[in-house]
Amino acid sequence: MSMRLSILLFTAALTVASFTATPAHAIDVYVNGVKATGLKGADLTNCSVKFDALGNLHVISPGYRVITDKAGKPIRITGSSDFGNVKAKAAKPKARYVLLYRPNPKVPYTFTIYVNNKKFRVIQLNTGAFTVDLTNSLHRGANAIRVEGKPVGAAPATGSESDVTKLVILSGTERPDGTFVAKHPPVWELVRAAVDRKAINRTSTLMVQ
Repeated sequence: MSMRLSILLFTAALTVASFTATPAHAIDVYVNGVKATGLKGADLTNCSVKFDALGNLHVISPGYRVITDKAGKPIRITGSSDFGNVKAKAAKPKARYVLLYRPNPKVPYTFTIYVNNKKFRVIQLNTGAFTVDLTNSLHRGANAIRVEGKPVGAAPATGSESDVTKLVILSGTERPDGTFVAKHPPVWELVRAAVDRKAINRTSTLMVQ
């Protein structure tokens, strides 16, 4: 939970607690693990707030520092939050994922592929068939796959619905020798036929294990 809050609110909470609990159960306030109970007039932004098993309040926001006196009493807070710049590392996929491209000269298209909002691959008319590892661009859970596709020129006179070009994502495992063993069917697929002459901008969600 990100929120804007004031340590003054903590003081109020402690005051309420004093009427509803014995001194042994009075709550304490900690900022990034440092005790800040009783501190007044400090305003924190972009914080994560939680209560521990004893009911104590913990404010977590990297960038802030509690300054104490020699006796350990909190006197002020310095710094500013960089909470938005600190992200938990996303869990890596357990499986391996590859992207396959299979062109067709009767389907003149260009493609730009984005994975989790980052440009991953640009495919031009002269780009040949390829297979590229996608694993390091993914994380467990939901991943965004976006493809911008544009037809180039007029449709070939001999092209039909059966003439297609494909973008495919396969999951699988890796043998000790590095060989990729794919599982079928594909976990994601985009197909364009020779008769498809409209530009596309398509976003899909790929669930990764």
